Amino acid sequence: MSGTKEATELQTFKTVFYHSIVILALPVISFFTSKIFLFDGILGLNTVPSNVYSAGVAIIVLHIALGVFIYRAYFDDRSRIPAIKRD
Repeated sequence: MSGTKEATELQTFKTVFYHSIVILALPVISFFTSKIFLFDGILGLNTVPSNVYSAGVAIIVLHIALGVFIYRAYFDDRSRIPAIKRD
């Protein structure tokens, strides 16, 4: 019984840790990637509009990552955990 509980807690920790890294890293990466390659490079915008549009991209990516985390937390498949019979 303790082994099943520890395995479930470890899986939960891995899921939360993965989503935390994604929520922290993806918006930062998307900000600089869109700023350098898209808005500065391809479109040739000035500094301020480039920063504003890149921040918008980062906010959209952050909301998508948060939505995926909330969806996964709310609709977690509990059926794969075997039911423990208690008398």
